[in-house]
Amino acid sequence: MRTLSAALVVAAAIAVAQIPPTVEFHHLYTFGSKLGIHPPRVINKKPLLAALGQGDAPYGLVFPVGVATDAKHRVWITDSGTASVHVFNQETGAYREFKRAGEVPWQQPSGIAADAQGRMFIADAATGGLYAWDEFGEYDRVVVKPSSHTLTGPTAVALSENGKTIFVADPPKNVIVALNREGEVDSTIKLPPELADASAISVIANQVCVLGGREHRVGVFSPAGFQRSEMKWESIQFPTAFAYDAPRHRIVVANPRWMIVEIYTEDGQNLGAFGQLGSGVDQALRINSLYVDPQGLVYLVDSQHGKVVVFGDSEHH
Repeated sequence: MRTLSAALVVAAAIAVAQIPPTVEFHHLYTFGSKLGIHPPRVINKKPLLAALGQGDAPYGLVFPVGVATDAKHRVWITDSGTASVHVFNQETGAYREFKRAGEVPWQQPSGIAADAQGRMFIADAATGGLYAWDEFGEYDRVVVKPSSHTLTGPTAVALSENGKTIFVADPPKNVIVALNREGEVDSTIKLPPELADASAISVIANQVCVLGGREHRVGVFSPAGFQRSEMKWESIQFPTAFAYDAPRHRIVVANPRWMIVEIYTEDGQNLGAFGQLGSGVDQALRINSLYVDPQGLVYLVDSQHGKVVVFGDSEHH
């Protein structure tokens, strides 16, 4: 595959936006790459064969789906290929792998979100279960029981700004389910056909923003389920992922045309772009999901190629 240089890719993106960059990002590290960070042991070939029908993936991640960080800056990665959740501690070098939620084995861990205290909420797309971990990184409880029919095939998870409501995308039903912290359904947002296969949720100014994976459109809904508008970015026709950086009031959006991430203000001003198409340690062949941690680091999930690439701006070294 022909690879464009990083300079050309960013220049092309900015030329499309016609706005000079004001924020510059650089590569920090990568999970699941030969030259990056990976678990201290080679994963079993069997889960990979079952999930993808191909051979060994020696660098730990097989099919990462979501990523989030907790209050201790540990990086949590859901991986449906290994049927587990990987937890990396960059400060100490420690690594943990959760193969089950309590007594329930993972099948396809998918959406993940963290609250302000660092408690984690993780869904399983195969069973419809939703589970919680406490602020110390230990399993806490079942939020939604598997096979309870509350959730059928959950993907993305997001929390309201006050942390009291858990929004979960459920593509088989084409809805967003709003749950309280006890797992009770507060409301259900019915999505129009153009937002089918919801793959990302962000809560911005108390509005629920949903990316439909089929047509790559972003709808904006009130918490009560009324569709307010649609989010669009001038230089990105079919976004494949987006995430909200709440402390800095900016939005990161994946542009598949150049395989880069563009940065926007809430009112649509382009602040810059970064990333590069390719298979290198600092590159991606596809951006399936995005996450911005409280420190402003941006995480790119390339599911098919088994890695999570992390970028930071000039404040991070």
